[in-house]
Amino acid sequence: VQAQALIDAGIDLDFVVEIKVPDEDIVKRLSGRRVHPGSGRVYHVTFNAPKVADKDDETGEALIQREDDREDTVRDRLGVYHAQTHPLVEFYQSRAKQGALQFVAVSGVGGVEAVQKEILGKISS
Repeated sequence: VQAQALIDAGIDLDFVVEIKVPDEDIVKRLSGRRVHPGSGRVYHVTFNAPKVADKDDETGEALIQREDDREDTVRDRLGVYHAQTHPLVEFYQSRAKQGALQFVAVSGVGGVEAVQKEILGKISS
């Protein structure tokens, strides 16, 4: 509905970029986050682990896992994405086939710089 509203309002898009990440990677990334409530410092059990498990590096206080980072919550959110948001991909792919815009898909697995380089490479060609 929102995508169609843009068209109806005369707002033209040149490019749509889909950043694709496998569900299991998303679950691993999000469910591994831990936060120090007092400061907001963020850790990850795999990618940015605290020096002592479940303890903030600076204060030694307990880290928490936010409710929205719990595995079941992440999986529920992915289900909503697939049911409600993913149809936008098909909508914009269809628009690209009609020549209304360019649609590119890139892998979101890897570092920010690598993903950015892939996006820029695809939209500048």
